[in-house]
Amino acid sequence: MDQFEDEELRHEARMLRALIDRFLGEGEDAGPDVVTIVGRVEEHLGVDPLTQSVVTVRWAPHEHADVQLALERWLSSTGGPFEIIGTPHHARRHQTFTEMLQYARRDRGFVVGPPDWVHVPVSPDDTHPCVSFGVYLVAGATPLAVLLRGPDPQTGNPFVQLEILSSDPEFARQLVEDLRRLAIELSPVRGQIVTLASPDHGGGSPITFLRRPRVRRDQLVLPDDALSAVERQVLDVAGLRDRLRAAGQHLKRGLLLYGPPGTGKTHTVRYVLARLDGVTAVVLSGLALHQVSAACELAKRHQPSVVVLEDVDLVAGDRSFGPPGSNPLLFEVLNQLDGLGDDADVVFVLTTNRVEVLERALAERPGRVDEAVEIAAPDAPGRERLLRLYGADTGLPDLDLGPTVERTDGLTATFLRELVRRAVVAAALDRPDEAPIRLQQHDLDTAVEQLLASRTRLTRALLGEDRGFAEPPGRHVSGHGFTYAVGQHHGMFYGGMDPDEDAGPAPVPPGWDDD
Repeated sequence: MDQFEDEELRHEARMLRALIDRFLGEGEDAGPDVVTIVGRVEEHLGVDPLTQSVVTVRWAPHEHADVQLALERWLSSTGGPFEIIGTPHHARRHQTFTEMLQYARRDRGFVVGPPDWVHVPVSPDDTHPCVSFGVYLVAGATPLAVLLRGPDPQTGNPFVQLEILSSDPEFARQLVEDLRRLAIELSPVRGQIVTLASPDHGGGSPITFLRRPRVRRDQLVLPDDALSAVERQVLDVAGLRDRLRAAGQHLKRGLLLYGPPGTGKTHTVRYVLARLDGVTAVVLSGLALHQVSAACELAKRHQPSVVVLEDVDLVAGDRSFGPPGSNPLLFEVLNQLDGLGDDADVVFVLTTNRVEVLERALAERPGRVDEAVEIAAPDAPGRERLLRLYGADTGLPDLDLGPTVERTDGLTATFLRELVRRAVVAAALDRPDEAPIRLQQHDLDTAVEQLLASRTRLTRALLGEDRGFAEPPGRHVSGHGFTYAVGQHHGMFYGGMDPDEDAGPAPVPPGWDDD
């Protein structure tokens, strides 16, 4: 300390005080006629707001619209007047309601201003304006001041939060119960398909609404036993829910779709959801699988419902290959599958490219997964139908497809789709004046040669060439509540949509953003 003179210490102290005052707004004179937020709240309540109790309640970040709609319905039902105020103060989001009011006593920078708003999606096409920071001043026999905050990860608040300031704590608690009930009742999630953002989502709403798929049964080329297994487990049980409940049977069930990349597992799921019109569905893939707890909570609240976990092998690898507790997300998935009661009308649909690495506890215990269906590479009739579907508008069905079908044995729907695309591109380049494009035999043969050439081996792998996918032992075997519905050429083959199932994590799961 000897190296500092007294004057230097005083100078440092003045700088520190100036910095603190600047952060807190001290010394900022807003003028004698400006109304501060604490003054306006006190005027509304008729008492010192710092003497009132506060009831705080939180919701998940994806429930912002639910809370806003619930609050609006409650205000409408009371019929009393109210107004919404805010403040432009830079520190408004860093404090609790009472802390903000306390600071506003000596910081006249907390002036009354407009509330902060954000538009939150409530369907694939619509949004709803939601208060992200604002104080509702509600008149009535028991006047209220209610601070609504939206999620704000930058300030460490990941929740939707209400802070209710009232002279009657019991009235505030009853309001909380009413809002919780209304938030579930009015939730736009009910009957729709949604996905939740991964934990590292960089902004925007944490929930995305997906369009209900339009996939018809005649768009599937699927062996009867495999298709029947899918429909029986998901669709038929849904149609029998009342009779099954009357007979004391549970409705919670699980379906595993497995097979190599590019064979159409996602499209199978889309077909199922197209048939379940009005059923709530939560779809998770990639890093969004970390939101499995929130997904299951949504499914439980908005039954009947479906939880889709795509590429579940990313989190359900066999624990024997790592130290105990090395995969906490796996345990979370298992806990959520077990946690819903047998009376829950919830279907779990899991997909995987690597069934051989799935945790046995996930795959073989009743109530987690009850049936597995292989979605494999197409057989010869399937490949021919795929080629006709993909090339229906190009004249391809008029060509001799036998050699192409024979040479593409073991290849997936993704590969065949790319094969047709390349043939069309080659025809367009070779005959620039031809309109519409009509494929000729040599266009198709050239595309086959290109894709099968050794120099395109990596491309073939990326497009999903069958590389000896490992199957679980046995066929048509039942055991431990787990039924295999498999066969040498069981698979789901489709046309007219993007079959990419291996794309990286995104706000909209791969394969769900087109028709």
